Amino acid sequence: MKIGETTSRGLTVIGDVHGRIEALQVLLRHAGLMDSQQNWIGGQRRLLQIGDVFDRGPSPLESEALLEKLQLQAAPCGGEVIRLMGNHELEILLGNFSISEVPPAQLPALQQKFIKQVLDGQLKAAYAYKGFLCTHAGVTQKLLRVFKGQLENLTAGNLAVLINFIFRESVAHNFYKHPIFNISIHRSGTSRFGGIFWEDLEDLIASYKQSPFWQVIGHTPIDHIVVDRNRQMIAVDIGIHRKLQYLKISEKGSVEIVSVT
Repeated sequence: MKIGETTSRGLTVIGDVHGRIEALQVLLRHAGLMDSQQNWIGGQRRLLQIGDVFDRGPSPLESEALLEKLQLQAAPCGGEVIRLMGNHELEILLGNFSISEVPPAQLPALQQKFIKQVLDGQLKAAYAYKGFLCTHAGVTQKLLRVFKGQLENLTAGNLAVLINFIFRESVAHNFYKHPIFNISIHRSGTSRFGGIFWEDLEDLIASYKQSPFWQVIGHTPIDHIVVDRNRQMIAVDIGIHRKLQYLKISEKGSVEIVSVT
């Protein structure tokens, strides 16, 4: 499925990985970002992984290590690998180890590594590209009202900068009271709508007539990548162990859904 035409550069988006390293490798090779030796060959292109690398699947640590390696290799080439934090990584960062399937002995070190990577900018909460705002679970209309009071010009780019600032400051001060961290009641939280890590797609859609900018989100499992033109939302958590798809956004802002058969 295409909306417009794509170019050889741009942004490639891969949804929730959940420890499925073999599927991740297939997608990266098919997208022309990684060779058979698992090295970056994407040049100046950009790769974004939407979060939730951990839990459920058999190889979360290996999947994380691969993305970290590509992130380091892409930078000298003028490329970029953007790693967003999902709710599974966030709970490890917060010290809520009971929900993780990572061996308990490895979790404290993993928590400290996440903290360092957030502060160093290697792990982000949001990313904007060509007017598309990418977060793990989306920005609801209720949360958008909170941000409007802090921004004179509400654009995807400005909002990504603000979200990442709030996120880094929260981690730096170990203070997680901002609404971006809210958990919705549908996920056993206390808020009608969740924050950018814990919002279900159904509630995100219900919160808007239309988002003021395009949003790219994961978190909620779906059967295939969906482009909702009416609400300006693209959902990408297709469960890569079940279906091999990724999203491409061109330098002109056109969108292509790529299926690997």
